[in-house]
Amino acid sequence: MLTPGTNDAPGSALQSAYSYDRLPYPSAPFPQTHPSRLATLAALHGMRPAPPAKCRVLELGCAEGGNLIPMAYQFPESSFVGIDLSAPAIERGKKTIAELGLSNIELRALDIAELSSDTGRFDYIIAHGVYSWVPAQVREKILEVFRSSLAAQGVAFVSYNCHPGSYLRDLTRSIMLFHVRDTADPEQRVHQAKLLLRMLAETTDDKEIYGQVVRNQYERVAATNDVVLYHDDLEPSAEAFFLYQVTEQAARHGLQYLSDARARLLTGSLLELQAEPGAATKMLQQIPVDEWVAREQYFDLINGRMFRETLLCHHEVQLERPVEPSRIRDFHFLSDIVSSDDKLDPRQPGPAEFKTRAGQKLRTDLGLAKAAFLHLNDIWPNSTGFDDLAAAAQLRLASQDNSPTSLSDQDIESLVEVLLRTFCAGTMEVEAFPSVVMATDSDRPKASLLARKQLEKGTLLTNLRHSNVLLEDRITRRLFLLLDGTRTVDELVTDLQEALASEPSQNAGSATERAPVISRENVMSNLRLLARLSLLVA
Repeated sequence: MLTPGTNDAPGSALQSAYSYDRLPYPSAPFPQTHPSRLATLAALHGMRPAPPAKCRVLELGCAEGGNLIPMAYQFPESSFVGIDLSAPAIERGKKTIAELGLSNIELRALDIAELSSDTGRFDYIIAHGVYSWVPAQVREKILEVFRSSLAAQGVAFVSYNCHPGSYLRDLTRSIMLFHVRDTADPEQRVHQAKLLLRMLAETTDDKEIYGQVVRNQYERVAATNDVVLYHDDLEPSAEAFFLYQVTEQAARHGLQYLSDARARLLTGSLLELQAEPGAATKMLQQIPVDEWVAREQYFDLINGRMFRETLLCHHEVQLERPVEPSRIRDFHFLSDIVSSDDKLDPRQPGPAEFKTRAGQKLRTDLGLAKAAFLHLNDIWPNSTGFDDLAAAAQLRLASQDNSPTSLSDQDIESLVEVLLRTFCAGTMEVEAFPSVVMATDSDRPKASLLARKQLEKGTLLTNLRHSNVLLEDRITRRLFLLLDGTRTVDELVTDLQEALASEPSQNAGSATERAPVISRENVMSNLRLLARLSLLVA
């Protein structure tokens, strides 16, 4: 039943102080905040960032450490500090740290406004999901921390709801907040807000702009996790900002805009790499290359962007603008991209389609690029440098009885353009510092301890690429728990068979059900899968 509220009105100060204790925000890894990603974007712009394997990282609003703890596990020679206002969340994080035996990470229950400079300098500072949801004085404090605690070549990450897209979000936010204004219970606030929005989506005129916006926003809200909706949309004090407003405020604190953590690079000649430049691209090209904030702001206006993940650095840093495409040759490449045609011959003319595990697609008719993508898929999840990638692609293009011909400057330039465009589209990762090689064929396979601990509590795991992996298959889960590095493959076959035999029957009352027969081939197949999911350690 749709109800306009209850007599139990929420007190805003009390609700703000304890809402994250009562309804904990999901604590998860965010790949875009990973030091490797931040270092790469900094290096692309001419900075000299600290290597992720030996750096210091501070996270403001770390919750229970779902983002920070996997980094600490991955980089034992780096140090990590996280602060959060929720003491229960910090205690849960500390328990996980103790279970993993980590000594390079510290979590503190602390208000951002009370953070002092005695924590030292950090190479990377992360404030994800905080800026738009705290009072103005705390936003100022975040930027103060960036300025006072960021290393000379450090990178700060700050995310926030942004305009113009958030104007549409704010329309339905204001409707939902009005409806639940007298409702204190978090679950009821979410339930009633969704119920009202569904009713409006069903009753407004879908031929009118208002009705179309309401329907669009209801689809977004319906797909949003209840806890996220409660803390993000139903937080009365949440604010959205234009990019230029954030960068102007940052400039007052001695900081400058570096780039966005996930958007395509929009400086200089990179715009010219678009296959079919339209009116929007031509308009952006008219903006001087040194006005990169204005260029990205106009791009937001074109695309109606509603969320930004902005990278900042000290204003004294001399950034190299524009980013030249050839600079990407100094980096390493990796991608789980796979051909839509499992019998693709890159020597055959014509376009070929590729897609990533996440479903992203791209097409290219450049034979060298097709061969390069096939090689990246073969070596995933490992990375390779540009020269090695070009050489491997060149070998694939050679006929069986002919040695490969040398690559021309035009060949190299064409491959650079395709790789850069693929990176900007988010279908390829580029690294300034090569990632740790993950094992694919060890005598005694070992899975990430972090992921094994997570599997004891659920099926959502954090892999060594700092992403979530859902491990649902019962046999694979059982095998995964055995991968502590002490068993050979043959011992895994035996122990897995015994473990499955001791499990309760999946079909109660079935006298004929037996545990599946496990072969060495089964185990090896699963190990290859786990390696490609970046769950096996070197």
